[in-house]
Amino acid sequence: MSNVKYIYWFTYYNLDAPSVRYRAKYPLNFFKKNYGVKSTLIIPGYDRKRMFSFIKSYCSALFFRKEKSVIVIQRVHSNFIYSTLLKLLVIVRKKDTVYDLDDADYLYCRPNSIYFFAKKCARLSLGSQEISNHLSRFNSTILITTSPTPDMKIIKQKKSDIFTIGWVGGFAGDHKKSMIEIVFPAINQLNFECKFILLGVTHAKDEEFVKKYFNKNKNIQLEIPAKINWLNEAELQHKIMSFDIGIATLIDNEIQRSKSGIKAKQYLNNGVPVLGTDLPENNRVIKNEINGFFCSNTKEFHQRIVEFHEMSDEQYSSFLKNARDSIKEFNLEKYYADFILFDKSNDG
Repeated sequence: MSNVKYIYWFTYYNLDAPSVRYRAKYPLNFFKKNYGVKSTLIIPGYDRKRMFSFIKSYCSALFFRKEKSVIVIQRVHSNFIYSTLLKLLVIVRKKDTVYDLDDADYLYCRPNSIYFFAKKCARLSLGSQEISNHLSRFNSTILITTSPTPDMKIIKQKKSDIFTIGWVGGFAGDHKKSMIEIVFPAINQLNFECKFILLGVTHAKDEEFVKKYFNKNKNIQLEIPAKINWLNEAELQHKIMSFDIGIATLIDNEIQRSKSGIKAKQYLNNGVPVLGTDLPENNRVIKNEINGFFCSNTKEFHQRIVEFHEMSDEQYSSFLKNARDSIKEFNLEKYYADFILFDKSNDG
């Protein structure tokens, strides 16, 4: 990346998708501001503005490719016009093309396009070791580039007046399952006053279920924001900073092992200690007894929550510092350095 001056970044979805924000929008803005690397982020869509942007950038990349440029295809897995045109682009302009993937999309959609890009792109930028294990049969030029978090200097300083447990994510699928089966019972057993904030419960029936689940425990104050502006990163980080601990559960299956551990990184980014399961990619960033704890079952989650609640200010401050210090392993500077390494590994 040290020689790259321009990036054509073709993504698979819009800014509502965390991958587009954390692996594309925020990094590209950072690259330009700090290293002078310009870029175009192309988001697919049928409105006139997006179609014009795509055609302009596509023709530039195909016919008048900028000097010292890289073409990135992010998580495109459809078989429609957008994907077909990008396949042609990769065939014609294979040198310095990158396929970026941070989720095991090949497990729940037709993998034809994913495998095509994995084979035909010059390089793969992958969000986890599990994805690398799956795609290494198609391409040996791989770098695992963990999804970064933008550092906005929003840092937790001390424990809240009311001990606060927080969770961020999409309340569905295995995320929902792990919370209900493992974490909810641990929290429901608490006998001290606390607050439980869930960011990402979007369906009325799920909100009703959660409220009913904790209804009998009067010690727990539930906070389930109805509307979250996911595009307002500063607002989101201020909310995370209000947590005293963050919950990051993953289930031991291929889809969840392929995740990039973004929840844990979001908490640590704001200096919040983490309770999470000891699975990839959580265990790349959570350091047991240093910036959080690994918990494998309800009993352990309960014990560690109680431990944090009863922890002295001095002990808790040490966890806060260690949590914040963790960001060098996954911040935007590290993400940029990964791209430099990626480039140099293929020089000459």
